[in-house]
Amino acid sequence: QATSSGTQPPTTSNMSSEALQEGVDELGIPLTSSYPAAVPVAALYLGFTTVFTCIGLGVAFAVHSFGSTAAYDSKIALLKANDLGWLYLGLLIVKVGMLVININLGNARKEAKVEVPNQQVYKVYTGNKPALGYVLMECEGVLGRFNRAQRALMNVLEQIPFVLVNFLAAAFVFPFPAFVALCIYMLLRVVAAIGYTSEAKGRMGGNILGGIVFETVQGMVLLSAIKAI
Repeated sequence: QATSSGTQPPTTSNMSSEALQEGVDELGIPLTSSYPAAVPVAALYLGFTTVFTCIGLGVAFAVHSFGSTAAYDSKIALLKANDLGWLYLGLLIVKVGMLVININLGNARKEAKVEVPNQQVYKVYTGNKPALGYVLMECEGVLGRFNRAQRALMNVLEQIPFVLVNFLAAAFVFPFPAFVALCIYMLLRVVAAIGYTSEAKGRMGGNILGGIVFETVQGMVLLSAIKAI
């Protein structure tokens, strides 16, 4: 299997014992990926997305059924009268496209065995001299904490445009429920960022729960689209 530089990784026979003990090869790449070996990345991502989408749509349906149904329906009627259901459905298309792109990234990360918070792998040019290890992020000590805290911030900045567009769309029909969902979502992202700063796995709880809450917002958008088309 080729590394991200296109060269073949060192074999077990020429790895140093020190590198093996650290679980990485001589160039610093982990020997195994954190992705489950037996589960295809596409199946993993599609499974989580399907479950989360169903939860979000179910919560949105409950909010519509047991909340201010008449007020929600009056807003949906405005969307329908102005043929804006397609605008709302367009956000689902963006979601699907982002899912495919993330599956592509997941496949590449699994094959390269590059773990978070690393987002790229850099190579030191040595000319005719022996190759040096790849340049990766420092993950230990205060510098490691800084790198993970920075990556947690970038996670939010990368996702916030899509979050805000969905929030605005959902809030037009479901103003207060969407507001509550956004408050919970941001609280969970703060929890995830603090956890990520401590260790890479520390981000998982807040991110997963935050993802479910955001799926509720997307469920409101999807339900509005279905009713308005």
